[in-house]
Amino acid sequence: MARAYQHSFLKLLVRKAEQSACQALQKSMSSQGSIMNVFDRQAKRMQKERAALGHGGEDASVYDYIKDEFGYRLSDRIFDIKRKFKTVVDLGCGRGHVTKHLYNDTVETVYQCDLSPAMLEQAAVSPDAQTHKMVVDEECLPFEESSVDLVVSNLSLHWVNNLPGCLAQIRHILKNDCALVGSMFGGDTLYQLRVALQLAEIEREGGFAPHISPFTTVSDLGNLMNRAGFTMLTIDIDDVAITYPSMFELMQDLKGMGENNCSWSRKPQLHRDTMIAAASIYKEMYGNEDGVPATFQVINFIGWKPDVNQPKPAERGSGEVSLKDLHRVEELTKQINNLRDDSGNPSEKAERLSRAAEELEQDIRNAAKLHTETESNDNNDPKKR
Repeated sequence: MARAYQHSFLKLLVRKAEQSACQALQKSMSSQGSIMNVFDRQAKRMQKERAALGHGGEDASVYDYIKDEFGYRLSDRIFDIKRKFKTVVDLGCGRGHVTKHLYNDTVETVYQCDLSPAMLEQAAVSPDAQTHKMVVDEECLPFEESSVDLVVSNLSLHWVNNLPGCLAQIRHILKNDCALVGSMFGGDTLYQLRVALQLAEIEREGGFAPHISPFTTVSDLGNLMNRAGFTMLTIDIDDVAITYPSMFELMQDLKGMGENNCSWSRKPQLHRDTMIAAASIYKEMYGNEDGVPATFQVINFIGWKPDVNQPKPAERGSGEVSLKDLHRVEELTKQINNLRDDSGNPSEKAERLSRAAEELEQDIRNAAKLHTETESNDNNDPKKR
């Protein structure tokens, strides 16, 4: 009995030491003096556990349609990077929405990491690449510095409290010239549901509490990735509208996905009449003959850990064509049209002018691209701020 107690006590000490070390790493890597504590991470773990078990014995995978779709799209972006990755971390893997599309010709070893043990147990693995499963909190990564070739995260990082610290940790574990490829829900996600619930609560209860978790914006994510030290950023948005029979089916699906609200300021439950009023407002404001739409805004992003061999933008002032010459393209086009013969065919002089116009337009496009890259480089250079 004493030995068992001693063993449990030692395990507790080890866990406390790991947590303390991880918290120290978070604090040292956070770009802010204090860490925002918006989400109840333990509640999120329990929500994902319940989602993995299903509701009423139903197949939990029926709620995977959004994560499966963007997991496939994310894997397609990985295939566009023409290299083989020795070590890949799938952070917040869920039921393996990305890993199941990764083959041995692209990756050698995949570490599937998720906050929920039950979700991790159900995660689909790679068809032929070596796969390991690890229970990992996205806010505390257990990998060594410069040990990973690719980090991929599909619709998971929007639940992280310390996103700047998380991004810094990801950069810390990546090797030089290796990438973070991911997606997360953006600021306009579920705006229809947010508006309907707020209006219903104001009407029925005289005030409202947040029922939709706050999401980051594109500009904020770009700034955070820059501050975390990532370069050559690529960020774009997919807006997906899905139609549901009513607000109640939407909320049931969010629960089945494990995407229900876990902010500390959330209400434990909504009054029945408030829910009915919200459903009515939702349908009145946004509904159509097919049902009610729900918008999911997904931010896709790629960032690279810096390396001396990465391509760099040309220096300011090295361009040979001015953007002020843009009007000359239109002038040359008019001259070409005036030189066409009666049959509508261009003369020899018109063909020369046409080629000149195309070359000038290409030079101007290159100059514009150079200007944009130089501005981006200056913004990232602390000496020029």
